[in-house]
Amino acid sequence: MLVGDGQQSIYPGGYTLAEIGVDIAGRGVVLDTNYRNTKQILQFASRLVAGDEYADIEGVVGPGEVPSRVERDGPPPTIDRCTSWSQREERLVRRVRAALTEVGTTSGDIGVLCLTRRSVRTFADALRRAGLPVVELTEYDSRPGEGIKVGTIKRAKGLEFKQVLLPDVRQDAVSGPPPGDGTERERWTLLRRELYVGMTRARDGLWVALG
Repeated sequence: MLVGDGQQSIYPGGYTLAEIGVDIAGRGVVLDTNYRNTKQILQFASRLVAGDEYADIEGVVGPGEVPSRVERDGPPPTIDRCTSWSQREERLVRRVRAALTEVGTTSGDIGVLCLTRRSVRTFADALRRAGLPVVELTEYDSRPGEGIKVGTIKRAKGLEFKQVLLPDVRQDAVSGPPPGDGTERERWTLLRRELYVGMTRARDGLWVALG
């Protein structure tokens, strides 16, 4: 069995199964019930990739599939507008502490997902200075345990957390017109897909720091 999601393609290039000689025409099935995210998180994240086109499992290019059913409800994602990196750090720590007061949420249920390795170092250090336990995803072996998971969105593919915090999002990545055609447009599209992947790691709550 092969399972794929074109909306989570965050690397340039690639190929379809047909291009490598694997013919699955007429044998593909769309799995269109979402069990991970709440309706509010999925709707929020889906705005980033609305209008994008993807190659489906049979290689046909078209708009991304929208789940016909989302099983869960929850609070809307929180957007925190920040004017400096120090403010991002301060509000991240505050948000983590607030999440830890929720029933059934431990430090191991929280993922701090960043766009760059530099941001990973910055925010992991800020959490440690605040006395909070941290496990970087480069050292995470997937076994349950305490420690806020901190790593890049790319490293978090395939994982999920009760609470996801995205502390280093730029305003121009989520709003405004796209760049013109060419390399800049491709980078902009891949960045938004990457943010979509990060946001959809969240099961119950999503927090985004914009600046």
